[in-house]
Amino acid sequence: MLHLDPYITYYIDGSYGVTPISGEISASLVQLQYLEYLNLSYNDFTKIPKFIGAFTNLKYLDLSDNSITGNIPSELGNLTKLRYLDFSWNYITGNIPSELGNLTNLRILDLSHYSGLTANSFKWLSHLSYLRIFKLGGTNFSKAKDWFHSFKTAPSLSTLELVYCQFPELDDSSFSHITNSTNSITTLDVFSAFGSTTVSRLLNLSNNLVDLSLDGYYYFNIESSPIPIPDSFDNLKYLRHLNLGGFDGEVPKSIGSLCRLQELHLSYNEFNSTIIDILESLLDCNNNSLEILNLSRNSLIGPLPRDLSRFLHLRELYVSDNKFSDTLPESIGKLTSLELLDISNNSFSGFVSETHLEKLSKLKHLDLSSNSLTLKMNITWVPPFQLQYINLKSCMIGSQFPSWLQTQSNISYIDLSSNLINSTLPNSLLESNNKSPYVDLSSNKFHGCIPPNLLLKASVLFLSNNTLTCFEPLFCDQIDGTMQHLDLSNNKLFGSIPNCLFHLLRHLSYLNLNNNRLSGVIPSSIASLYRIQALGLRKNNLSGTLPSSMKNCTQLSLLDVGENSLAGTIPKWIGEILTDLVVLQLKSNHFYGAIPSTLCHLQYIQILDISHNRIYGAIPSCMNNFTSMAEKSEEYDGRSVYFEKSIIWKGKEYENIQNLKLFRVIDLSSNKLIGEIPIELTYLVGLNQLNLSRNSLGGAIPQNIGNLSRLESLDLSHNNFSGKIPTGLAELSFLAYLNLSFNHLSGKIPTGTQLQSFDDSSYVENFGLCGLPLLTECRGDHATSRNHELHQEWFDMSWFFIGLEFGFALGFIGVCGASFLNFYRRLAYFRCLNIFEDWLYVMISVKVSKLKRYFNAK
Repeated sequence: MLHLDPYITYYIDGSYGVTPISGEISASLVQLQYLEYLNLSYNDFTKIPKFIGAFTNLKYLDLSDNSITGNIPSELGNLTKLRYLDFSWNYITGNIPSELGNLTNLRILDLSHYSGLTANSFKWLSHLSYLRIFKLGGTNFSKAKDWFHSFKTAPSLSTLELVYCQFPELDDSSFSHITNSTNSITTLDVFSAFGSTTVSRLLNLSNNLVDLSLDGYYYFNIESSPIPIPDSFDNLKYLRHLNLGGFDGEVPKSIGSLCRLQELHLSYNEFNSTIIDILESLLDCNNNSLEILNLSRNSLIGPLPRDLSRFLHLRELYVSDNKFSDTLPESIGKLTSLELLDISNNSFSGFVSETHLEKLSKLKHLDLSSNSLTLKMNITWVPPFQLQYINLKSCMIGSQFPSWLQTQSNISYIDLSSNLINSTLPNSLLESNNKSPYVDLSSNKFHGCIPPNLLLKASVLFLSNNTLTCFEPLFCDQIDGTMQHLDLSNNKLFGSIPNCLFHLLRHLSYLNLNNNRLSGVIPSSIASLYRIQALGLRKNNLSGTLPSSMKNCTQLSLLDVGENSLAGTIPKWIGEILTDLVVLQLKSNHFYGAIPSTLCHLQYIQILDISHNRIYGAIPSCMNNFTSMAEKSEEYDGRSVYFEKSIIWKGKEYENIQNLKLFRVIDLSSNKLIGEIPIELTYLVGLNQLNLSRNSLGGAIPQNIGNLSRLESLDLSHNNFSGKIPTGLAELSFLAYLNLSFNHLSGKIPTGTQLQSFDDSSYVENFGLCGLPLLTECRGDHATSRNHELHQEWFDMSWFFIGLEFGFALGFIGVCGASFLNFYRRLAYFRCLNIFEDWLYVMISVKVSKLKRYFNAK
């Protein structure tokens, strides 16, 4: 036996690292002629050597999770004793990127370029008379016309797994002479691209199938759209587990003949059947054995059948993410074996009462979320079950906290968010719970204090968007909590942060106290949060300085203390110790002094905002050390904060991780900075937004500012910049917002497609500037008759615009708010970054300036 799979190191944050062996498999292994077991998985080998056929005693061969390319050698046919063969998860560039998991709405994806292995023939399989398990991944065998014959006639093959493979399309004549042969394949798992003829072959591969999975949902489909499922299940009399994904059309009636079926998974399809069509086909069997029915993520419409009681053995029912409507049938209450019920994300309406649930004594998982259901339970009702998972998000469960939920002592997940619960948090909630559950009670009307039970028992707690005002007394000698995520943002918490809060919640990774009424200093006990990665204290009334004990929070990726009354200098230790920071938000406080050069050590920083403070001195020239801003690459190394959907950091610029990956911001506006823009700042070629407005910066705008090719917003207004506008600015094709107003710039505005697209408010109060879009002509230019007509036309309507300015201003904030809702509306977003007063002042100044120039020209 020989194991050469690499050692895997698991880290505390859940990540892991491997040190694989790379290159080619050494020929020296041939000396191990009696070897029976060879595991080379999870390495970086690039080729299957032909000498592999020399291991004639080999029974087990695993080459999965490598980067193997080239043709599968026919010499494998010499391994006549082989029982297990695994070539799965082999790709040209290694494993498929995990970031594909973020593409939750993906319907078509072409993975063909990841195929590393090829197979021109599978004739060698006929020599492996003992082979029982064959796994193949990332393989292009579009030239292997014998694939069907070889798999079907393999002597002992019982399990066949084909993942990310490319099949040839064959005509019927290529397999008609073997369709009646039998083999021993009982498990067939195909997760690849396939067309309709390939599906027909796969369904005829074996009549002895017990487990069948055909899933093409995530892959590029040969016929460019989902294909129907052939009505070819009549011969699969032994089938117990069936999984079909990525199909359309109707559910085949022949599925109704599968009387031994125990699991039916039909999720991620585009069926035009109703659920009644599907269920009636299954009820043709006298003794229905179905235990799991999964119809989630389709577009099924209509009501659920009124009579579900004939599925007596049903343990799990998934119908989530469809378009079901009408009321929930009471016959669900007769499914006495039911352990899981998920009807979430549909359009069910009406009431759910004890009748639906009172006989479901085995129920452990209940998800009724995102429907229009109203729960109407008697206040004294005690359910017969103990739920582990409860999701009643956006249901109407009454103004008081449901008493029947307080009888559940085995909860691991509970979501009651977005209801209309208007009560205090019950002290007994989770009191008898023996787990550390995920708890989401956000977006309700809970008021009063937060009981210690919730803080000490839950592992994740979301209480944001309520009207909570205080913490119940906490004692430092209480048992440490197990909480990792705590979101109390958007409440009315007042007073100081309890010193014991951080002592008791020392395992926290995420803490969000944004937008409350907290005051006093940040407790020095924050040093207890040695695992904290995201800390949000924004928009409170905290005072004092950033405590030096925060040095202990070395894993911080996000620190947001903006919009408070903090003072003092920006600590040098931020850049020296908190070196993993990705977001540093210090805006709108009373910080003073110079920007410490140690901030330049923050090589992973993506958002640096110290605007609206009293910072003076020069901009450090070492900011080119911001490595993540100095690269154009949109790839991500995983050091950022993990923003989950319920952790709402109100700064829209980093609302979720997908936006944060691509967002690079420096905002030093509204301070007292002097000097010139350091040339090193123009090396940050990945920068998206640069705001240096409202300072006392001077000198010329750097000529090579055009190097910032990803720049989308640039604001240098209200400074003392002089000289000409660099021509490179006209080449910034992504620039959606520009403000150079209120400086001492001169000369002609560079011509091109970019700078003339902004209106003249971007250049106002630079009396030496000329050229479009300004009306001031440069010396040597000649006004066209059309320009004169435009001037005259504007003058005729000037009284209207000046009056309209004030009326339009009233709706400005509402317009901006709507723009914020769509992150990708870049132009609207950046225009809303300016405060309202500045916008109004600039617009009126523009109109007055135009009037002056018009009369001067006369």
